[in-house]
Amino acid sequence: MIGIIGAMEVEIAHLRDQMQDTRVETVSGIDFYCGRIRGREVVLAKCGIGKVFAALCAQTMILKFGVECIVNSGVAGTLTSELHIGDVAIATACVQHDMDTSPLGDPYGLLSGINVVELPADQTMVQALDRVCREAGVNHRLGPVATGDQFVHTMERRRWISDTFGAVAVEMEAGAIAHVCYVNRVPFAVIRVISDEASGEAQIDYASFVKKAAATSSDIALRWLAA
Repeated sequence: MIGIIGAMEVEIAHLRDQMQDTRVETVSGIDFYCGRIRGREVVLAKCGIGKVFAALCAQTMILKFGVECIVNSGVAGTLTSELHIGDVAIATACVQHDMDTSPLGDPYGLLSGINVVELPADQTMVQALDRVCREAGVNHRLGPVATGDQFVHTMERRRWISDTFGAVAVEMEAGAIAHVCYVNRVPFAVIRVISDEASGEAQIDYASFVKKAAATSSDIALRWLAA
């Protein structure tokens, strides 16, 4: 079974509409939709915004539903001049930009206990998503995706995250899902469509483009499931 997680209703609605033989189980306030999409057994959930909800959802998918891999599908802010609204970031790894024990001598983003900064995505899944985007003619880039419990909206913060981690996009859940998958040894991948420029105009961009960006992310996930 494949797990697919989105943070918001708009990020899972199209995928849920494609699901057949659907049944719903609610765990810790999260609805998990189980069924078939494009002939594949899938459990789909809207986790809610932020790292704690994302981690809770991913851990439930692994322990209760026994997923063999997890895909995080949704939207993000760009951190590179090569990605603009409507373009796609595919994570090669995830980092948590708001994890900071640097006063103790640690590098920014070090995850205490597992002592890594970058959580690598599954290369087979990354390559498959890369191929889907190329075949669909979608402008996309592969690179680290940065996660934190904050909506990045200033050029100063955008530049710091980009310079520190080399990330191509920033959002609020993928790093937590990656963290859970890493410690449970479950493969994961992240598809993020750019909905804003992570700058002073981020709020305006986001409100205007989030629905369209989420639809693009869902379409890529559907193409990947059908491949």
